Amino acid sequence: MLGKKKIQDIQFYREASDASFDETGNRRRRIRYGDEDEIEAEQEERRRRRQLNKEFKEFAGKIAEASNHEVEVDTPFREVAFNGVPARSNVLLQPTVDCLVHLSDTPFFIITVADVEIVHLERVQFGLKNFDMVFVFKEFKRAPVHVNTVPMTQLDNVKEWLDSVNLPYTEGPVNLNWAQIMKTINKDPAGFYEDGGWSFLAQDSDAEADESEEEESEFTVSEDEFEESESASSAESEFGTESDDSDAGDDDEESGEEWDALEAKAIADDQKRAHPAESPPSRAPAKRPRKK
Repeated sequence: MLGKKKIQDIQFYREASDASFDETGNRRRRIRYGDEDEIEAEQEERRRRRQLNKEFKEFAGKIAEASNHEVEVDTPFREVAFNGVPARSNVLLQPTVDCLVHLSDTPFFIITVADVEIVHLERVQFGLKNFDMVFVFKEFKRAPVHVNTVPMTQLDNVKEWLDSVNLPYTEGPVNLNWAQIMKTINKDPAGFYEDGGWSFLAQDSDAEADESEEEESEFTVSEDEFEESESASSAESEFGTESDDSDAGDDDEESGEEWDALEAKAIADDQKRAHPAESPPSRAPAKRPRKK
């Protein structure tokens, strides 16, 4: 309870840049703003951030001491952080020992690892650039939380974090209808576990893997088949070469015959020109007698 209102998560924050902070130091900005001024401003910004981080860490330590260490301080691991869309925009989600958080922009995002039953990774298949995460809570009446559009390049980081916090996870190729799934589970939770519980999620992923292996096996050729195909192709190539050679020989013979016929004809023409046949003597036409 915070006042009269029930609150689950409380955040203490301070703006990294004060609105009343004057970067010019109450001095007139010089006409020329060179590299030296930019370097000095960056150094001042880093110094102020270190000071703010120190003050916030001391504040968190005092809260832990005042609660007799019932409240523990946790620090995000930026090395295994990953991008995702838990609400409206793409943000950086940072895992901690007990939570997955995003606390920089509103709406803030907090998931406690101890409250999660299982994590299902959706749209994990070859060719896609992004996948989705679904957090299913131990309290089945609580709606699952979705984190969409996680880059496929960060899949290993996500799995590494889930393994480190002992969260079971499964993966599948498509998005599931979680509203219908949770409605079925809430009708008979005991029967759900008797029927195998969350094993159907793993079965879907295994079936997809088997299908992909079968598709790959269809295009796999054994060594014997490969050798047979090579021998057949070589025999066909030899047969094609022989047939080509025979066809070429036939063409040469036909062309030779044509040349011989042409040559014989040319010789006959030459002989006719050299010994022309004697033409028969021409007779003059007889004169008709004149009538007296």
